[in-house]
Amino acid sequence: MRILFLSLRCPFPPHRGDRIRNYNFIKYLAKDHAVTVVSFAESQQEFDNIAELSSFCERAELIPFSRLQARRNCVFNFFSKDPLQIHYWRSTKMQRTIDNLLQQMDFDLVHAHLFRMGQYVANYKEVPKMLDLCDSMALNLNRRIEVDHGAILPLLKIEQKRTRDYEVGIARIFDHNTVVAKPDYDYLLEQNAELSLSIIPVGVDPDYFQPCSIEDEGLNLLFTGTMNYFPNYDAAIYFHNEIWPLIIAKHPDVTFSIVGNNPTDQVKRLAGNNVTVTGYVPDTRAYFNKATVFISPMRSGSGLQVKHLEAMAMGIPIVTTTIGSMGIEAIENQDLLVADTPNNFANHVNMLLDDRELRRSIGNSGRKLIEEKYNWQILGEKLNDIYSKIKKRKTC
Repeated sequence: MRILFLSLRCPFPPHRGDRIRNYNFIKYLAKDHAVTVVSFAESQQEFDNIAELSSFCERAELIPFSRLQARRNCVFNFFSKDPLQIHYWRSTKMQRTIDNLLQQMDFDLVHAHLFRMGQYVANYKEVPKMLDLCDSMALNLNRRIEVDHGAILPLLKIEQKRTRDYEVGIARIFDHNTVVAKPDYDYLLEQNAELSLSIIPVGVDPDYFQPCSIEDEGLNLLFTGTMNYFPNYDAAIYFHNEIWPLIIAKHPDVTFSIVGNNPTDQVKRLAGNNVTVTGYVPDTRAYFNKATVFISPMRSGSGLQVKHLEAMAMGIPIVTTTIGSMGIEAIENQDLLVADTPNNFANHVNMLLDDRELRRSIGNSGRKLIEEKYNWQILGEKLNDIYSKIKKRKTC
């Protein structure tokens, strides 16, 4: 098939969840299909990296993204019924590029990543099209509203309602939609039971993320993620303020590393007293190799956490929350540990720090789960099957 793949962000380098998903899907699809990739570019570095995509794609087009114009769009469309994030990512040049490609090339299918890219092909009815929603953003915002009581709360409530209406509306006009986790699947079907919807989880490369053969003698806690994304920086701050003191009291030599792009000023201020905030690192595996326990006290967010899959693939035991564990087909107390209060969370972490055999048991079980269910080869086959069904249904 000839596929037009619309990615919100440049898939390369694949250093955050959405880029990782798209990069691996595109690379898998390109083995048997002719793939044209179109995405926004947020830096010159991404334009410099286009050769990587062009090496296995039929064509790659990057459209410069202007944050200034994005903000203007939000101001001028503040009272629109559509979510502000739709206006933020709306671009005349992107629309023109996609329109031209659809006129010039005979595509068999369009794959749109997130409804922010889905908006550009919403009115095309002839070509089969699939929308990869990944998460339900309405569910994501709903959870954020429960914990974020800052000045932005009234705007979040307005955006949540607009997003709930919009994402269901746009999902109805696509031939099929996908999400990464069952909670998002259930939430969307509660809004509209007639949606054509499937679950394709996020994956991880088990050959790239391999368990370290030598266990570090120190006691080290690790949390990774994009650190200007609310669910991540909220989790880091919550852990530092509410849980960390309960751990350091019992294990005064334990260290805690917060690893990931763009830490907010609040996160940067957490550094000190055995706590390290790294900012961007080119390869997180060095930090996983030193980690004794991966902590992830998520209080909001949606979908499936790539950071958890990476930790499991590396054989690192995880302590997370109920929200953090959602979407992973894991068995509690076998593949990971779950706790929702500071005391219980700290108790689980302290138990793992004290018990090497328990760490190994949970780490090995998590690794096995990755190999069986979250391999990109398996997930790519699922995506291919959905494409075939959409194409067959459209031609009938």
